[in-house]
Amino acid sequence: MSDPAISVVCAYRNGSAFLPELLASVQRQVMAHWELLLVDDGSTDGGPLLAAEAASSDSRIRPMSAPPRPTVSPAGPWWPRNIGIGAARAPWIAFLDVDDLWHPLKLERQLALHRTLGLDLSVTGYARFHHGRPKLSSWRCPPQHLQHRGLLRGNVIPLLTVMVRRDWLEEGFRPVPHEDYLLWLDLFRQRPHLKYGCLPELLAAYRLHDANLTARRPALAAWVYGVHRCHGRRRFQSAAVLLPWASHQLCTALDWRLRPLTGSLNQALSAVPPWLLPPVGLS
Repeated sequence: MSDPAISVVCAYRNGSAFLPELLASVQRQVMAHWELLLVDDGSTDGGPLLAAEAASSDSRIRPMSAPPRPTVSPAGPWWPRNIGIGAARAPWIAFLDVDDLWHPLKLERQLALHRTLGLDLSVTGYARFHHGRPKLSSWRCPPQHLQHRGLLRGNVIPLLTVMVRRDWLEEGFRPVPHEDYLLWLDLFRQRPHLKYGCLPELLAAYRLHDANLTARRPALAAWVYGVHRCHGRRRFQSAAVLLPWASHQLCTALDWRLRPLTGSLNQALSAVPPWLLPPVGLS
């Protein structure tokens, strides 16, 4: 079997309730030349069995188990994601958490954007929806243009929408909370000529439920501070960023309320062409 065009990395822990939808979401992709790395991180709910069953009927699915973490390493998805990155065979990597979903055209349209514009990293628009409810709650589209200084004010790169060069992820995620934000900060600083692009189409859907890491709002400010410290910024600089970060969080919440989506999740993920979203956010 030839190497895939895109490696999709999905790290999960006790995600058996969501795995069937995730598998269907990836298997419905119009661009079929992918591999899905399902990296289990110590599940006890039968998820690895579901992954193995899916792999038995689709050779593009690769179930894996993350080995024990290095001594005194913190919990979090950084570790199984790094295992998936290390096993990936494609030149491009996309990330999809077990509770999130994609439009069937997501990989095809995003890969075409990379090839047309010569991009290194791209993102797409996405919607949010509450688990168990058919209606979408809100939408968001990252900025069309982005540099390191814009990222310093907040993370506007949603992981579930990302496509990025595999060879730029050799060092992987660092063992901190909000590890994806730190990775983007590091990449944009280390590679000032990075070619970034945004596809302003609703191609992904983020599920809101009690177990979301981002549902832990009280901890987010501490995580952002820690990310900036790990990024090499001084204590004062790291603390000072919390004011514009909080302002961005507030503006985002207002945007979501003032620009509601009236359609359903199924409508959004079956629309052809995908719904267009005006780009907003930090630039």
